[in-house]
Order: sequence, then structure tokens, then C-alpha cells
Amino acid sequence: MSNENFKISDKIQGFLLTHDYPADFTVTSIAGAGSGRQYFRIDGGKRTSVLQVCAEVNDDFKHFVEYSKTFREYNLPVPRVYCVDEENCQVLQEDLGKRNLLDEISPINEEHRSGNERILYPEIIEALIKWQRASQPLFSNHTELWLHRFDFAALKWETDYFTENYLKGHVGVTTIPESVKHFYSLIAVSVDAQTKVLMHRDFQSQNIMVRPNSEIAFVDFQGARRGSMFYDLASLLWDPYVCLPLDMIKDFFEYWRTQYDGAKIYTKEDAWESFVHASLQRLMQAMGAYCFLSKVKGIKKFEQYIEPGKKQLRILFGEFKKIAKATEPEVFEFMEKALA
Repeated sequence: MSNENFKISDKIQGFLLTHDYPADFTVTSIAGAGSGRQYFRIDGGKRTSVLQVCAEVNDDFKHFVEYSKTFREYNLPVPRVYCVDEENCQVLQEDLGKRNLLDEISPINEEHRSGNERILYPEIIEALIKWQRASQPLFSNHTELWLHRFDFAALKWETDYFTENYLKGHVGVTTIPESVKHFYSLIAVSVDAQTKVLMHRDFQSQNIMVRPNSEIAFVDFQGARRGSMFYDLASLLWDPYVCLPLDMIKDFFEYWRTQYDGAKIYTKEDAWESFVHASLQRLMQAMGAYCFLSKVKGIKKFEQYIEPGKKQLRILFGEFKKIAKATEPEVFEFMEKALA
């Protein structure tokens, strides 16, 4: 066994050796995200699996294990969990393949895109709709998810995160106008008032796997909770890792709106406005994360997404400006300078 300076726990190793893995199975590292979790692919020749290693058995660890079982009960596209070793913070799970959505769509550089967007995104949106349609029966039987709400306080935390890490930490802004703080609160109130569904919470291209049989599956769902029906769609369509052009964002939004029966309580105009509000929330959070991870945590690979994020946020504020009803001009002036 190749271990790359890493030790699989006795419990996990015992499971592998009693489930058709040879003693000389190999272990290779899979690039992790900004969470601090590590991932390894276990290859036994005829069988493969993925090992998730965490620093501690915290709420995220427990939620991942619990939610995997729960979501599979509702036939949602998440990996099976094979074996859990809490003592060593390790989870052995189904291998969903080596390619995620980001791998399938040439990122950032629009001149060299794969052209798969029009094929893949409708399939992903249909998988998201299936996820959202499961909300009510799932909430009825699992009150812990229903109670775990993405509320005003969580939404305000996101914009505070953006302020501290992007505006102050990256741009060097020292004073935030009261009108901007008020804008944050109005957006949070709006998104908090939107219809609630099961929300993945980090529904971006690296967390959406495209399996070898072209089926779609979701990972990193430990942050799932009850929240805005527009938030996950915003995460998907405004994702700075991919930078979809505005015409595609509008087309894919409209595909979701017309296919998802839960969206029919909104007029077309109200749905778009709600989506824009949720998108502002999500994109500001993402920008805060890129700056925090690169500057505070020292994970330099996230620096490359700050400029694409700024570009998407400028486009998004342009769309918001068209529909804004009571936003002070100072807010747009401030954000234009901050995103220049």
C-alpha cells in the first residue's frame, strides 16, 4: 500500500480488507478545498472508494455522515457512506469519479470553453429541482434539518464576512457608509423572506460531480439547511470558478423557473428579482471566502478567483441596478469603486 505519509485507521483498513480490496491497494491524494478536510482515493484494482479525513469530529463531520444516509433515503444524488471511524475522524465513502463540473467546463477563460454548458447545466438543474422537491417530506421526518435555518443572522454574517475580508482586507476600505450597511440588511431581509427549501449551501462547480455514466451527484453537503429556494441556483449560475456569461445565466435561470413547480408562486419578474437578491448574497460571501482563504489562511490558489469574482459581481450589480427600488445611489457609487 502506498500511503503518501498518511495512515488509514485500523477500522477503515479492516473494512477494506474484508470488502474485496487487496492488501496492496493504493492511496492517492485528491485535491481538497478550503475547508481543511483531506480526501484520498483508495484503489483496489477492481474497486475504488474515497476516504475523507477531518481534523476533528465536529458538527460538519457528523452532519456529513447523517445527511448522507438521510438524503439517500430520499433517493438524492449523494455518495454512500461505507464506514465511519469517529475516533480517527475518517469516513470511507463511494467514489463518484474523478471529474467535477469545473473539470468539465473550461474555467474562467471563455475562449477555451468546452462547450458542454448547454448539455450539463440543464441536467444539474434537474438534479437540483429533485433535491428541492424532496424538501417537505424530508423536513417532516427530519426536524433537525427543518430547524437548521439559513436566517437573517446567517445572511448578515455573509455580508459582514465580505466587508471584513474583501472590502477592508483586500481593497483597504476603512469606513463603510451607513447606506451600504442598510443595503446589506435589506438584502438579508429579502432573502430571509423567500420560500424555504432544502439548501445545499455550497452548490458550486467543485461540489457537483459528473460521473463516468454522465449522472450528476453532489458532495460537501454537510452545510445543508432550510433556506432560500434561490440561493443554491445563485451559487451554481454565478460561480466565479466558471464565470458563465449573463445570457447563459438568464437562460438557465428561466429553465429552472419553468421546470420547478415550487417557483410558480412567483411571477417571472418577482422570481428574477428574488434570484438577483440571493445572488448578491452568495457572490459577496464567495468573494469574502476567496480573500479570507488566500490572505488569512495562506491558501494562495484562491487568489486567482478574486478578479473573476469581481467581474461577476460587477455584472450582477448592473442587473440589480435595473430593478432596485429603494437603494441609495451612494451604494452603487461605493460598490463601483470597490469593484473597480
